[in-house]
Amino acid sequence: MADTESPRLATADDFHEMTALLDRHFAYERYGMAARLPFCYDSERSERHAIIEKDGEIVSHIAAIPQTLVVGEGTVECWGIGGVATDKRYRGNGYMSQLLEFWLDRMDDAGVPLSELSGNRQRYNHFGYENAGAELRYTISKRSFATTPEPAVDTVVTHDGSDAHLEVLRGIHGQEPYRVRRDRERSRITFGQRGLETLLYKDDSDPAYLSLTRESRSRTIKEFGGSEHGLEALLGHVLAMYDLNDLTACVHPRHPLDDVFHRHSRFWQQRPHRKLNIRDLSALLEAFEGQFERRWRDGDRTETGEISLALEEEEAAVQLSYGPGRVTVERVADDPDLSLDRISMTGLLFGFHDRKRTLRQQDPFLEATLPLQFYIWPTEHV
Repeated sequence: MADTESPRLATADDFHEMTALLDRHFAYERYGMAARLPFCYDSERSERHAIIEKDGEIVSHIAAIPQTLVVGEGTVECWGIGGVATDKRYRGNGYMSQLLEFWLDRMDDAGVPLSELSGNRQRYNHFGYENAGAELRYTISKRSFATTPEPAVDTVVTHDGSDAHLEVLRGIHGQEPYRVRRDRERSRITFGQRGLETLLYKDDSDPAYLSLTRESRSRTIKEFGGSEHGLEALLGHVLAMYDLNDLTACVHPRHPLDDVFHRHSRFWQQRPHRKLNIRDLSALLEAFEGQFERRWRDGDRTETGEISLALEEEEAAVQLSYGPGRVTVERVADDPDLSLDRISMTGLLFGFHDRKRTLRQQDPFLEATLPLQFYIWPTEHV
């Protein structure tokens, strides 16, 4: 290896040493990061990983995983940042900043509209990431199902990796309006990842599933879908058959099955979902055009008008035009009506309802259609 502090893409030859660094850094991950997150750490996709070498070894790493988010009627390309790790002996040298800037530059070159990650808000604010979206966390107890009949044993099965089970899961998940788009192989990897157990409710007309963590008596439902009856049956089965301290479910606030969890929960909390970084505002808003129009129509709004938005550091503006039953999004050369920095724009478009409320109330279209909706199931967090 060359003795250099410049970021570069990893190669297949780097994979073993790179994952060894990650396993030391994320020591709490049993079996190693490659086993825990196989859709991220694939030796055949080393170009998704950037590294810095020093003193003949890999000392810092950040991955950028391409994803396609389904956002209702449209899709938007989004690169997920993960595996942020620097060897303890080399911290304080700005390697994380170099690697993040390396990926942000590559996103801009590739025209990627959006990037997402988790982690400390203050740490990543400097690079343009801000809290976005919402997630509900429900705590459910056995007492909630005391009067619910336990499902027949043969109606609940554990996903065994078979093609038949996988097709049922793919069919249900493919109906979710907010998700990461999966092909068949990604579905197989996601449902087969270590530490995850998926239960299916077998009913040709009423199928359902839920995926939950399996390594402690405090379990988390990371993904679910299907019929209300099937989901209730699965929840009742888990609470009746498993010896649990507690059961928590992660739920998108607009999910059609949210009422099931609300009805049976002891308590709940709402929290920011992910952190987003808007890289290309025009491409982003164009991707959400269908969602804008649906929410505008659902509100039975009849106003006609337009409003243009821009990021402060960019010259181009994006105009949102609206009228009864219609919305269009287009780039314009005019000065924008509203120009915001990346952090504030994320708060406006994706923040909780009380974030940037004053700005939203200045225009009927913004007030009726924001915040925009997206969701990345915890089974696919990078």
